[in-house]
Amino acid sequence: SVQAAKPDELGCISGDCENGIGTLVQETADGLTRYRGAFITGKYHGYGKLELVNTKTIYKGNFVYGKRQGRGTQWDRENNVYIGTWRNDKRNGEGVQAYRVEGWAEDKYTETGLVKIAKEYYQGSFLNDNFEGQGGYHWPDGVSYTGGWAVNKKHGAGYFLYPTGVRSDRVFKFDERVYEIPPDL
Repeated sequence: SVQAAKPDELGCISGDCENGIGTLVQETADGLTRYRGAFITGKYHGYGKLELVNTKTIYKGNFVYGKRQGRGTQWDRENNVYIGTWRNDKRNGEGVQAYRVEGWAEDKYTETGLVKIAKEYYQGSFLNDNFEGQGGYHWPDGVSYTGGWAVNKKHGAGYFLYPTGVRSDRVFKFDERVYEIPPDL
């Protein structure tokens, strides 16, 4: 188990944690955190690296007034990795969420490289941390689904592609298959 920092190990450890570049260690609602990067008015702002020590989750990328915003990469102790855009501290925009990535290493991969080594991943649009809009999910057994998504569920027109090359077009409503023949898609 992770131990709390000693009182003399908390606070601004080095640099300028108010309006500059520094390292800040603090106890938060997420447990012990360590941030190295740019600050403005005491908030993470600009490029930096935030480590949630207790969960071994790391985010490296852009911040705006203390929140993840813009491009960034986040990974955890199981090598679940997200590379893409953030807004208001959540995955928003285009990105790749990959699971249990063997061979993951910080600063080694872009989205393109990540999908080449990941056995299971989603690549597409996100809204408030959910799969939303158009995207594709790829399972370790080689099956993939490409199409519409809403709140992490298959939604709208899409298709499964099987390792045998067989394609199966489907229409979903929040993960439930709709059996009516779809209009011209």
